[in-house]
Amino acid sequence: MKKIAILGASKPHLPLFLKAKEMGLETYCIAWAQGAFCKDYADHFHDISITDKEAIADLCSREHIDGIISNALEPAVPVMAYVHEICGLNGISVETARRCTDKKLMRICIRDSKACMQPDFEIYDPNKCISIRMPLIVKPTDSSCSNGVTKVTTPDELGNALGRAMEASSNGEILIEECIEGAEVSVESISFKGEHHILTITDKETTGSPYFVETAHHQPSHFPAELQAEIKDNVKRILNAIGIDNGASHAEFKITPEGKVYFIEIGARGGGDFISYELVRLSTGYDYVKGMIECALGTFKKPVFGPQKHSGVYFLSEETSYIRDFILNNQNQPWVYDFHMDNGPLRSLRKSQDRSGWIIYNSDHKIEINR
Repeated sequence: MKKIAILGASKPHLPLFLKAKEMGLETYCIAWAQGAFCKDYADHFHDISITDKEAIADLCSREHIDGIISNALEPAVPVMAYVHEICGLNGISVETARRCTDKKLMRICIRDSKACMQPDFEIYDPNKCISIRMPLIVKPTDSSCSNGVTKVTTPDELGNALGRAMEASSNGEILIEECIEGAEVSVESISFKGEHHILTITDKETTGSPYFVETAHHQPSHFPAELQAEIKDNVKRILNAIGIDNGASHAEFKITPEGKVYFIEIGARGGGDFISYELVRLSTGYDYVKGMIECALGTFKKPVFGPQKHSGVYFLSEETSYIRDFILNNQNQPWVYDFHMDNGPLRSLRKSQDRSGWIIYNSDHKIEINR
């Protein structure tokens, strides 16, 4: 029986544990015990921080682990890369992981490789004037989930934006970027030994300025086939430039009103917000989670797609309070896959963790809400 180590044990990770068990694997759950929702779904549980790479590598070596995996969890990416190299497991390199989790290195890599268009950028230096014209985007170089990201339109807003970015940063580096106006999309892919498979493109809705927190995702994309083909070509060049040759990836782009495509960022993991855990499977018929596990074990098979459908998720918040009535009025509809609403007042969105609920749909057409 092959052994798989899974980093993280919060409830969103449950599909990894269930799929691994379905595949007949022996599972090792690695996470802090407090809040470890998934620990009882694993064969073995180890109370280790998911950032303690030396302890995790030692465990994987001692237990002869065949593969290590996580998903939609940015801090796990460099740890898995370290374990890949120490234990000889299939996955990305440590250097690739650095380029995926440090937005400064990512921007420099794409610029130097000329892989695609991206915003102008610079690292904030308090002793120098910012050369990029407003409006601009201020973000930490080492965060995810929209944490610390702010659009700045006037000099008076800069101080607060820098403060937000610094609070969300571990390394104290802040990226200043040209603000690209337009629609947002993400691309889910999976790679194995340098061969890239583009699974789907997701259309996004956000709160817009100043924090750009995502309020909905929809698959498949509504953009014309030619534009989607351009985006997919960009993804493959980006994957090659960054070095993501094994495992899932989640790339984000902005599309201007003129149809120009700008690369925003990429992660060496599946997308969060149910995208990789639920929406890809619902819309394409491809079991993305199983593919990730196969890739980690070195047994990956080329994706086979099923009947194409529409899937999506709407998130409840103070800004999208109308979704509460939508959930209450439609919760028994056959196209509702799942839903949840927190108790208490709705929260205003400054980051993804501020959401108060969600509803996932799966249908033969896009489900739209009349606001």
